[in-house]
Amino acid sequence: MTENTDPNADPRLTALYLAEEQACAGYVAARKVQIRLGTRLVSLHRLTVEQPRRADYRQALTGLASRYRAANERTRLAYQRWQRAQLCTDGEWTDTTGRTRGQATTAGEAA
Repeated sequence: MTENTDPNADPRLTALYLAEEQACAGYVAARKVQIRLGTRLVSLHRLTVEQPRRADYRQALTGLASRYRAANERTRLAYQRWQRAQLCTDGEWTDTTGRTRGQATTAGEAA
């Protein structure tokens, strides 16, 4: 069984990179939902302004606004998780030989 990983890679750092990538994917997914709901909200708001007597439009607008606020909060939290994951990865990278590995390889090749 062959693996395409660096045998000198720090498993903690690799796990943190993976966690950071997953947090980023969560943020991107939440942001897409937020944008989609925001677009629908603007469209429905225009319909409500054009036809103010339509109670069903106003009711739908109220429900959609609530869903948009929830999506906005999920996006904000997902972004914070992504930032925390980045900080954890950066801290671990700084504390390990990850930051000096490139220099050691270059120095080894020069010798």
